[in-house]
Amino acid sequence: MKRKRRIQSFFKGIIISFAVVIFVEGFVLFGLPLLGVDVNDTISYVSESIVAAKGLFAKATLSNTQDTSSTPNHKLQGGPMEGTGAPENTDNLDSPANTGEEYTFDATTYPYRELLSSTEQAVYNQIYANAVAYNTDTFTLVNSLSESELSETINSVYNDHPELFWLNTSYKYGYNKSNEVVQVQLSFGISSDQLETAKTNFNAVVDSITEVASTYSSDIEKELYIHDAICQLTTYDSNAELNQSAYSALVNGSTVCAGYARSFQLLCQESGLTCYYLTGTASGSDHAWNIVSIEGDFYNVDVTWDDSISESYGSSVYPYFNLTDSEMADDHTRSTLAAQLPSCTATAMSYTNVYGSTVEKNDINNNGGQLTDGNFTIDKPAEPIMDWREEAPNGPAQNIPQMDFDSNQPPELGGPGGF
Repeated sequence: MKRKRRIQSFFKGIIISFAVVIFVEGFVLFGLPLLGVDVNDTISYVSESIVAAKGLFAKATLSNTQDTSSTPNHKLQGGPMEGTGAPENTDNLDSPANTGEEYTFDATTYPYRELLSSTEQAVYNQIYANAVAYNTDTFTLVNSLSESELSETINSVYNDHPELFWLNTSYKYGYNKSNEVVQVQLSFGISSDQLETAKTNFNAVVDSITEVASTYSSDIEKELYIHDAICQLTTYDSNAELNQSAYSALVNGSTVCAGYARSFQLLCQESGLTCYYLTGTASGSDHAWNIVSIEGDFYNVDVTWDDSISESYGSSVYPYFNLTDSEMADDHTRSTLAAQLPSCTATAMSYTNVYGSTVEKNDINNNGGQLTDGNFTIDKPAEPIMDWREEAPNGPAQNIPQMDFDSNQPPELGGPGGF
């Protein structure tokens, strides 16, 4: 029906355009001489007016043939950070402030920044600085970017910095007549008067876990302890508050895959392990997981799915712990940005190679959808599963400390996000 109306509008516009042109030209040729007006003096002006009129009618007719059901604002999607853009008057832009020039970022710890151009890296620093400063105002970018460049840049900030748990995954941006992005406005999931309390609660959990993890001598024992600490502290809940952040997992105790993965990323980093945050799809739906460097090689880790399987099984198991890309490929696919991070091909530090039997991927019967949906069954392992803690009898106590924040309650935070 809409298409039929657009076609009708198109032909109606053509008919009106020709009618107006014929009327004007007839009036010029026959009407003006009767009124005593010199046609030669006016013919050039009228001809230009006719051409302009034709252009206006063509433009109006074209707009009538377009689908007007969509909003005029631009949308940036394709990553955790999603933006909404609108045209901006660039005549009176403020000078760029809080540019973040004072910040330096190690390439090994912050790999997404290294994927950007120097122009994008300058904006990366500025976005990071304004997120740290909790700036709710619109700010002018140090460099104008295309919309795709802005999307890559702001998602790189998000992917590199799980410590910015107060940063929302939605933002606004302004673009000029050339469709260059010139302004950005960030949003935050925690109000300014709650932020310091939230940071105190968050840091208390992070410090308590990393303090114990640091007492282990090997990388894989640190990794396993962090993995199990997150699984013990949290559970999957698609309606969890601020669920795109590490805060939701470590303090609130309920999150989605983004919260699991960002917690793992942060705790590994704080414990001296190189760990990256990956986005992509799993079983066809948006998903997030990690790659971690153990003894010089990278491995895939999906804490979210390990926790879902462990809760169903009744004890800690590690089917998605330290896998290769080929082992992950049947149900996990990296996003375009994440695909540029290191590949995972080593097998030496897989759970089974280091500790022995566990529930493995081949033991999981996925009946459709993500494993967090609970639509799966677990076959009995061929051998009794091995508890890694038995292999480290001289290690610290394995119980995760109960978090006591006195009378302080975690503040009410923002709503759920996308991943």
